Amino acid sequence: MPLLQLSIGEEDVVRLILEFLHTRELHITQLSLERETGVINGNYADDVLFLRQLILDGQWDDVLEFIQPLGALKDFETNKFNYAILRHKYIELLCIKSEIKAYNNVENIVDEVVKVLSELEKIAPSKEEYSNLCLLLTLPSITDHAQFKKWNPSNARVQCFREVYPLVEQFLPCDKKPTTNGAAPKSAKNDRLMQLIIKGILYEACVNY
Repeated sequence: MPLLQLSIGEEDVVRLILEFLHTRELHITQLSLERETGVINGNYADDVLFLRQLILDGQWDDVLEFIQPLGALKDFETNKFNYAILRHKYIELLCIKSEIKAYNNVENIVDEVVKVLSELEKIAPSKEEYSNLCLLLTLPSITDHAQFKKWNPSNARVQCFREVYPLVEQFLPCDKKPTTNGAAPKSAKNDRLMQLIIKGILYEACVNY
């Protein structure tokens, strides 16, 4: 019987951990691991990776500028994309406003909030949704709202990319970069790390028995 040879790359192990962290919304740790290893659990085109990084860095104006050329395409949902980005920008501005309120003059932040809110009004999917955004202005802190009770920038930015990626996916197709062994990198999914751990425990239990 021929010996079974396994080839396990460290990047594959990192992807398993990244997927585990992502599915449990431990995004601060996930992003730290991505930065330290340079590994991302996903096979994205370079343009998508660039877009993702802009979003994770909170460079909202740069995001809108980068994606602007897609607005000329008939099938691209420009308003839907812009609304998602501006909404996240607006919520972050509200967070900044509440944090610096006691220490600095918040005039500039307030002006920016009003400007973004005005842009959102033009492209909001409904008056009700726009009214809900306006309501957030009345709260002392964004986390006082039930929907944002556990809000933090890292989680919100990851969620933002997850929200807009389906809108740009077909226009920024993946180029299927090969890995060092010539194969396209695979993504961990379906809670693969937990599956492997459970299988390992069951195997060990059977061997011991």
